[in-house]
Amino acid sequence: MSLVNNTAHTIRQYDMLTEGQTVLVALSGGADSVALLLVLRELGYPLHAYHLDHGLRAAEAERDAEFVHSLCKRLEIPCRIEREDVRAYAATIGQSIETAARRLRYERLERCAMQLGITRIATAHTADDNLETMLFHLARGTGAKGMTGIPPVRGQIVRPLWHAVRTEIEAYLSDHAQPFVTDSSNLTLDYTRNRIRHHAVPVLRAVNPHCAQAAARLAEQLRGDDDALNQMARQALAEGKCKNGIALAGFDTFPAVRGRMMIQMLIHAGVPMQQISAKHIGQMTALLSSGGDRSCHLPAGFRAYRERGCLRIAFEPERPPIALFDGFSAVLWDTSTRLTIIHRKPDEVFRKTCDTFLADCGTINLGTLTVRTAAPQDRLWLAGTRGFRQLKRIFADHQIPPSAQARLAVIADDRGIIAVQSVGVDASRVPCGGNILEIRFEGL
Repeated sequence: MSLVNNTAHTIRQYDMLTEGQTVLVALSGGADSVALLLVLRELGYPLHAYHLDHGLRAAEAERDAEFVHSLCKRLEIPCRIEREDVRAYAATIGQSIETAARRLRYERLERCAMQLGITRIATAHTADDNLETMLFHLARGTGAKGMTGIPPVRGQIVRPLWHAVRTEIEAYLSDHAQPFVTDSSNLTLDYTRNRIRHHAVPVLRAVNPHCAQAAARLAEQLRGDDDALNQMARQALAEGKCKNGIALAGFDTFPAVRGRMMIQMLIHAGVPMQQISAKHIGQMTALLSSGGDRSCHLPAGFRAYRERGCLRIAFEPERPPIALFDGFSAVLWDTSTRLTIIHRKPDEVFRKTCDTFLADCGTINLGTLTVRTAAPQDRLWLAGTRGFRQLKRIFADHQIPPSAQARLAVIADDRGIIAVQSVGVDASRVPCGGNILEIRFEGL
């Protein structure tokens, strides 16, 4: 099958384009993108081209831009060429130059398409690119999703050369006597993908000359499996939905479905998925095992809770320590709890409520007095008990759910805990005749 027929078949197979639809082509000037431009033109699609100079290769990048300009002028295809400082952009977003360049390229392509009123963007990813991506994910450590490779269609992005291999493309360009440019950065072994391309892929091709096509078939199969499992996960989430999250019984399913249920919960909650690893999914899975209410930390201030027979994910904003002083009165953090601190004399008469705790001023270092949230190492000795116990165990005894524990106020100084909201005062701080520190909580 010729490259043109192969491309036409791929477009039909994945319903990429309608007849006569205008396409914005990502045109680097390399062999793949030049072949994509010529093939789509041969198939009769109206085209615009877009080229981005990443500001990384100086004179070579200027050569590429000039080549793209000349090619589009000769073919009478409108072309937009833009330049960006990818190195500075990478530093701004805190990512590698490779990742930043890819992200910026798609952002600029989508912006250009929107400005031109074009709804389809064609990139020149091939079966070889798909194979390299699958190997990259495999080596880095991936789940089934990573092994689905590069999708033929993603939103408005289409990849008409998805079934083509590099040898087909080079043969097509040779038959048409069409030159192209070579990016020297694709030859260096400084980048992981280049090492895979120049070392791993040739070994696989020696074993099976059609390994790229085999990888494409595997990616398609895995993509279908992934779609089916995700649909099962969505259905299980809908059926297990309850007032406090998702009923634990709803996770009594296949492990592959259970993991996808958790991933969909994370996405719905707004957790940044690039920070989620298998470790976090494992921690959430552990919450499902028998035991009482508990929680686990997730990235970016989120936390997963097992409470009242349900699993849920909530954002827990940072609650930094607050310095306290005599006369302090304010609502704490994002809660509805108002804390009031008053220094009183031993014989002073005042109204005491169930959420008012009294501590001996003589045991307190007022200069380091703070209110904070509970920490894993916190221990408390309640009056009438045998000694110090972990605060989390005391919370469990008081039947305080994990989500409420995260918001409870802990009053402490540099000597340790003085009092805990809804729990009580440390036995070593109980008043014994001297001045008293009144600690009053109002609201939850």
